[in-house]
Amino acid sequence: MKLVKAWEETGVQIPAPYSRRIKVLFAPDKEGVDELTLSHVILPPNGRTDYHAHDRPEMIYVAEGEGVCVHEGQETRIVPDVAMWVLAGEKHQLINTAAGDLKIITVFVPAYNAKQNYERCLKASQAAGV
Repeated sequence: MKLVKAWEETGVQIPAPYSRRIKVLFAPDKEGVDELTLSHVILPPNGRTDYHAHDRPEMIYVAEGEGVCVHEGQETRIVPDVAMWVLAGEKHQLINTAAGDLKIITVFVPAYNAKQNYERCLKASQAAGV
């Protein structure tokens, strides 16, 4: 068995305008889990992801906080215990609309490497002019 304590992981801080901390907990290059990528993501108040799509599906689970998921031109309110299955190629964005953190768990199957996951998010912020 592999055990990771999310609170002990540093992860990567993604700068504004797409502020959030991403902690990849399991991936091929993180704990040697080849089958999937599991990440713990914290979006601060007013934090958001870029409006993006992936080449594989993504499971998103809201663990804490509130916000909005923008997906293919629609907006859906998200709250704790909401799960979303985002298809490959489907554009989506998460926005924290609450006063506290928005904590989400993401799963990619097949897996991305942790390095790939972090680099995509950092490049999106750099492309936005940060």
